[in-house]
Amino acid sequence: MGAHAGAAAHIHHQHERGTWMFEYRYMHMSMDGLLDGTDNVDTQDISGALPGMPPIKDPDKDYMMAPTAMTMDMHMLMAMYGLTDRVSLMFMGSYLRNEMDMVMHMPMMDMVGTMETSGFGDILFGAMDSISDTWTASLSLSIPTGGIDEHDTVTMQGINPMTQMPMSNTNDIKAGYPMQLGTGTWDLIPSLTYTDSADKFGWGLQASYRWHLGTNDNGYTWGNVLKAIGWGKYVFTPKLLGVSKLTVTDQRRIDGQDPELNPNRSPVTDPTATGGTRVDLSIGLNGFFGQQLNHVLGVEFGIPVYQDLNGPQMETDWILSLSYQLVL
Repeated sequence: MGAHAGAAAHIHHQHERGTWMFEYRYMHMSMDGLLDGTDNVDTQDISGALPGMPPIKDPDKDYMMAPTAMTMDMHMLMAMYGLTDRVSLMFMGSYLRNEMDMVMHMPMMDMVGTMETSGFGDILFGAMDSISDTWTASLSLSIPTGGIDEHDTVTMQGINPMTQMPMSNTNDIKAGYPMQLGTGTWDLIPSLTYTDSADKFGWGLQASYRWHLGTNDNGYTWGNVLKAIGWGKYVFTPKLLGVSKLTVTDQRRIDGQDPELNPNRSPVTDPTATGGTRVDLSIGLNGFFGQQLNHVLGVEFGIPVYQDLNGPQMETDWILSLSYQLVL
């Protein structure tokens, strides 16, 4: 367990020559409400629509509709191979499912609906170099295999206040930026990790930068991401490891705009309402099983302790990760 920071922590650590590590990881993220900077925003203050076929945006509001809640479920498969005692190779693929609830405020009534997108995300290839017992450098390349043209048939429903009869409006809508499955660009991700330990305690730091190269086919580039992770761990028994982690993520706004996405439709179709800074605090437990303790089950739960978003933007409530690792 010397360099191991937990199966759900996704922290780079050394692998011996000729060894394989396989990991399946499931992550669920729950978002509810809107933030602009650090302030909560009511959907009625920023969005509204006037009756029509189809409805039109209220000229006194910034958007026609607004998201109220969103969930993201991600399934990840990762394989790592120790090419030498210093260098390890890594591959990671993912499958995503996003669901977002929306509201459209109209005179005397609200209409609500749900949008879903799902499919494979971008693929990641990388290499890690264990520079020393405490330092590990890595360089990864993200290949744009995830979709950036996802649509969904959305039905907005409400009750006519005059007749008390149900009303609905169904349209094929292109999903907003956070509902798409990939970035559409080739991305370089360098990182540097420091780890150390003494007796049953361990600690470390990891810094990474995601650099989106060029502009995607839809005319925009996701903002580059700077991430810093600090963690501490404690070995309760040879079969039980606890980890606490603080993650700081800072992302720039999207540069450019998808011509199919009207920025006045919703905050999630507005490229200026993207990016910001978030600080997450998480705790995790990892159990080691098998004769060689080469099976690892991990769970990690995190909550944001600080969010300053380029809003109005969905506020993250909590994040749960479950994982299984096999080392051969």
